[in-house]
Amino acid sequence: MSEEAQEPSTERESETTKQPQVFISYSHDSDEHGQWILKLAERLVSCGVNVFLDQWDLGPGDDVVKYMRQSVTEANRVLMICTAEYVRKADEGKGGVGYEAMVVDGELVRDLGTNKFIPIIRQKAAEPNLPKSVNTRIYVNLSHGGNFEAQFEKLVRDIHQSPKTRKPTLGKNPFPTVFPINPAAEVAGKEQAPQPKAEIESAEVAYLTGLEVAKSGDFTAWRQLVRKVKGPLSARLNEWRRKYAGVGSMEYRALPEMVLQAATIYSPLISLALAGVESGQPRFINQTAMLDEFLRPKEWNAAGLTVVVSIPDALVFTYQALHGAVCLEIGELPLAIVLSRARVTRAHNYDGVIVHKDKELIGWPESFSHNATSAWMYLTSLFEKWPWLGQIFHSADEYRASLGAYYLALNVQELAVLVAAGRSGELDNPAVHLQVPVEWMRMPLEIRQGAYRRFTQSADEVRSIWRTLGVPDKAMAAAWPKWMEHAAKNIDGFDYPSVRGSPVQSVLFEDIRPET
Repeated sequence: MSEEAQEPSTERESETTKQPQVFISYSHDSDEHGQWILKLAERLVSCGVNVFLDQWDLGPGDDVVKYMRQSVTEANRVLMICTAEYVRKADEGKGGVGYEAMVVDGELVRDLGTNKFIPIIRQKAAEPNLPKSVNTRIYVNLSHGGNFEAQFEKLVRDIHQSPKTRKPTLGKNPFPTVFPINPAAEVAGKEQAPQPKAEIESAEVAYLTGLEVAKSGDFTAWRQLVRKVKGPLSARLNEWRRKYAGVGSMEYRALPEMVLQAATIYSPLISLALAGVESGQPRFINQTAMLDEFLRPKEWNAAGLTVVVSIPDALVFTYQALHGAVCLEIGELPLAIVLSRARVTRAHNYDGVIVHKDKELIGWPESFSHNATSAWMYLTSLFEKWPWLGQIFHSADEYRASLGAYYLALNVQELAVLVAAGRSGELDNPAVHLQVPVEWMRMPLEIRQGAYRRFTQSADEVRSIWRTLGVPDKAMAAAWPKWMEHAAKNIDGFDYPSVRGSPVQSVLFEDIRPET
């Protein structure tokens, strides 16, 4: 069992996290401008700044869009080189720069007030012109004829967080107060003592603290934070468990609230793990190791009512679903698949199970009496139950679309596993029962369409789901129509007008155009 985030294998993983990392976003105006950008990058590197630059990092065959998305996510700062052409393309949403401007807009909406994006002016006009998305930001002017050296120093100091002047430490009040701030300390004849730091019980505080630590790259601080957050959780869960001692039965309708109570106890750890994922930082983004923390609480009483005893499975069910939703929200489909393929072990089950192959972990938990519909309704209600999720998702609809996108990915993976095992013939059986629930197909059409768009934003990542299992594109494409028939049958019998007609994902193999 480990509280540490697992490190994925990436080219940038070996780079020290103590060096600031910047991504230079610019338009390809001319060869001269390209050379200016190159010299700026070289000078930044000489000043101890690690630069992500397409001229260094990209070659034939590389995915430009994926590179830009990854660079914007991983960089501590993004330098937007605002030439007149860059501003025009950014505002019109055209070309590579248009894509980067879209990412900037999304970041700004999500994290108002962030200084991650620095406009760099390189223009001939007397009055600088900035893209609409950052036109209220303080800029650095590196235009010809300006005070280049002073502005460059200002930029480098800001990137290194080394300002010329610092705000002095707040001193004591030179005048006596009429009423003591701390009466107890006054009685004791002492100055007010600093209050001890409270335990992190709030999921929102854990999330915001975790995001700050992860973005700083301080892995030691992250480990300490994980220990602090998870420390009291097992004891609290066991205390909650005691109220069910001796209970012989429960009403079915009471089960979702029971699971919510248990999951809320562990929500600070869930939110902390999701902060690591959302940070995009290589050393923090892989939070697969957290699965053990939810599945095996210390001193858990495994005797009694099965819906209560199985709460650890329900915690994993909750975490894997939220983890997947966050991954699809930030465009990290492969990361969601990695966690779904993790092997976890329950107490007295040393062989372990694969998350996506275990029905109770993926959609049919014992704590919901194996009812996937009830479990899905619980998942979709979490946005209202846990307001801190609003820090990640802009709205309830976007949360549910990302959740649906993740379950669509799991559904595709289930078919890929079946085809890889040579069991495609089973699709001719009209009574095929899907292991991954397709409850997301009951959501309103606009949410389902949003889920489909999130899932298909990278065709290469979609194809990798089956290719990494050794399944040819042609075999998946051939099996897909029958799989869609079974998916539709799995939601038959429910009066949901929005699900009538072909599933939105039925055109998947037309849209991603695999090599068939």
